[in-house]
Amino acid sequence: MLGEVGARDRLVMVGLVVLGLLTVVAGVVSGRSTITYVLNKDVRDAALSWTAKLEASLAGPSRLGRGTSDKSSLAPRMLDKDVQVLDGAALRERFAGSEDKPATLPPDRGFDDESFNLLGGLDRMVMGWATRRMQGPKDDFVSKLEGFAVLSPDKTPLALGGALSPAAVQSMLGRPDLAAAFDGALAKDTIAIANAPAGGKADRVAFVPVSEDGKVMRVYAFTMDQTAAAAMTNIALTVVTLTTSLLIVMGFSVPAAIASRRIRERWLAEDQIRFLALHDSLTGLPNRLQLRQHLERGVARSKRHGQLLAVLCLDLDRFKDVNDTLGHATGDALLSEVAARLRDNVREVDLVGRLGGDEFTIVGEDITSPDDAMRLARRVCTALAETYHVNGHEVTISASIGIALGPVEGEAVDVLMKNADLALYRAKQDGRNTFRFFEPAMDAALQKRRRLENDLRTAMRKNQLYLDYQPQFDLATGRLSGYEALVRWWHPTEGEIPPATFLPIAEETGLIAPLGEWILRTACAYATTWPSDTTLAVNLSPAQFKTQDVVGLVRKVLAETGLDATRLELEITEGLLLQNTDAVMETLKRLDELGVAIAMDDFGTGYSSLSYLTRFPVRKIKIDRSFIETLGISPETSAIVSSIVGLGQSLKVTITAEGVETEGQAAMLRKWGCDQVQGYYYGKPEMEVPGIGGRKLDRPLVA
Repeated sequence: MLGEVGARDRLVMVGLVVLGLLTVVAGVVSGRSTITYVLNKDVRDAALSWTAKLEASLAGPSRLGRGTSDKSSLAPRMLDKDVQVLDGAALRERFAGSEDKPATLPPDRGFDDESFNLLGGLDRMVMGWATRRMQGPKDDFVSKLEGFAVLSPDKTPLALGGALSPAAVQSMLGRPDLAAAFDGALAKDTIAIANAPAGGKADRVAFVPVSEDGKVMRVYAFTMDQTAAAAMTNIALTVVTLTTSLLIVMGFSVPAAIASRRIRERWLAEDQIRFLALHDSLTGLPNRLQLRQHLERGVARSKRHGQLLAVLCLDLDRFKDVNDTLGHATGDALLSEVAARLRDNVREVDLVGRLGGDEFTIVGEDITSPDDAMRLARRVCTALAETYHVNGHEVTISASIGIALGPVEGEAVDVLMKNADLALYRAKQDGRNTFRFFEPAMDAALQKRRRLENDLRTAMRKNQLYLDYQPQFDLATGRLSGYEALVRWWHPTEGEIPPATFLPIAEETGLIAPLGEWILRTACAYATTWPSDTTLAVNLSPAQFKTQDVVGLVRKVLAETGLDATRLELEITEGLLLQNTDAVMETLKRLDELGVAIAMDDFGTGYSSLSYLTRFPVRKIKIDRSFIETLGISPETSAIVSSIVGLGQSLKVTITAEGVETEGQAAMLRKWGCDQVQGYYYGKPEMEVPGIGGRKLDRPLVA
C-alpha cells in the first residue's frame, strides 16, 4: 500500500504542474474571450456615437431642407469622410417629420448587466491605454471608421461616406451573413455586428436602425478597421500570459510537496475507510456489502460460462454458550480463529465473508456438480470441529451449514442467500454439526410458518385462543390435587394447531410475553372458582424471564384475581437455568418468597446439572413423558425413572409423572413411591373443569 501511495504522490506533483499549465491555457482562452467582448463593445459604442452625429447632421433644417438640391444640402464631409448622396428625394423622405417625431436609437442591450462590471473596467483600462497611443479619430474609440452608408429598410443605399461605394454596399448586402445581420437589426431594433467581407481593410460591419414613432425609418451601416486595436490587445495578452504562466508554475512548484504530503495522509485515511466499509473489523473478512457485490458478479460469471455457483451459509452451534461462560473477549478470539480456518480450507476461487455475530458465508464458484459443494461443506465442518486454544481455554465447537446452488434463471441474488439460510435452519433442526442442501419444500415450510405467525397475531387480537385443564392426581390417595393450564388454538381453516407448533413461533417473535400474561391471568381467575385445596400449574417460557418482570407480573395477577399464592405452581424448563444464572436464581427466590411453588418441567431432557436442584428453590420435579411411554418396556428407562423418584424423595421434593396412559405404568410408579400422576389414562385436558369435590377418578389408580 505504501508503494501505491508513493506513486500517488508523484502523480500529485505532476498533476499540480499540469493543473498550472491548464490554468494558463484557461487564462489565455478566457483572455481572448475578454478581448472579443471588449472589441465588440467598442464597435457598438462607436456605431451609436457616429449614428447620433450623422442624425444631427442630416436631420437639421439647414442640412436637408425642402426644395434644395441634393448635394448642396449636405456638408462636404461628415465624420471626416466624403459624402455621396445617391437618392436625395428618398433621403429627404426618410428624414421628413424628424423635427416633430424625434428619432430613437436602439438601446445598447447586453452590456448593462452587473456581471460585466469587471469586463467593463478592463474595457476602459485597455481601450483608454490603446487610444492614447494610436493615431485615429478624435472620438474615444479604438475602432477606426472606414466608411458608412445610409440605407432604407429595403436595403436601398441613400447616401455613402468614406471607402464605401454603391458596388461595395451591394456586394456586402449580398452576403447571407451580412444580410441576416441587417434583417436582425431591423426586426429586433438593435445593433447587429458581423465580420466584414474579405479583401478590404474593414474587420467589422455594424448596422444601427433608427426609429421614429416605433417604426424603423433608416439604417446606418458602418465598416470599421480593428487591426491596430487587435494587435495592441494581443501584445498585452501575450505579456500578461507569459508573466502569469511563470508565476503560476513557480507558485505550484513550491506548495506541491506540501500538498502531496497532505494528500498522501488523506489517501491513507480514505484507504482505511474503504477497507472498513467492505470488511469486518474483527476478522478482516469481507462484510455483507462486499459479499453481495461479489455474489452478484459471481452469478453473472456463472451464467456467462454456464457453470454452477454455491452459497454456503454457516453458523456456529451454541456459540452463545461460549460468550456466556467464557466472556465476549474469548468469543471474539474464537471468531478470529474460525475465520482463519475458513480461509485455509476454501479454494482460491471461493470467497469467505462474515455476515455478523457467528454467521459466515462462503461463495464457491466453478462448481461442476453438487458433490463439489458437498466436499467443501464436509471439509469446513471437519476443520471447525477441531479443538481451539483461545485465551488459555480449550474450546470445542461445531458448525451447521446450509447450501444453495445457483444461478437460477429469473431469480435474484437475494433468493440464493435466502435459500442457503433455509437450508442452514434445517441443518440445525437435524442435529447440528452437519450440512443440508436447499429443497423447495423448505421454502414452502417457511411460508407456512409466516402465515401461522400472522394468524397467531390475529388469534390473540380476536381472542381465538383458549385453555384446557389437565387434571393431576395424588397417586397414594387417588384424590384430585390440581390442574395444569394448557393453551390451545383452534385455527379457522387449519383446525387444531399443536402448542409445539405455535409456542416456538410466539417465543421467537416476542408474542410469548402478552400470551403468557393472558394465560396466567385467565387461569388464575378461573382457579378461584375451585376448592381451596386444588392447585393450578402454569407454564412459563424462558423468553418471559428475558423480556418481562416475572415477579411483578405474578404479584399483580394474584392481587387482581384474588388467588392464594400457595395454590399457584409455575413450571419452568431446564433450559431456563442455562441463562443468566444469578438473575434467574434471584427471580425464582423472590417467587418462592411470595409462596408460589416452582416446578421443573420435562426433567431429564435438558442440559442442566443436578446441582441446580440444590441451588434453586424447586419444590416439584415433573418426569417427562418420553421416559414414561417406554416404562416397563425398556430396562434403561425404568432405571432412570426409579432413580429420579428416589432423587426426589431424598431431596424432599414432589415427583409428578407426565403422560401416564396404562395401568402398568401407574403400578410401577406407585411401587417406586411417585407422588403425582397425570395423563390420558386418568383424564384428558378439558376446557371446563368438571364438578370437583375431591372425588376419585373413574379409573383405578392401580390395577
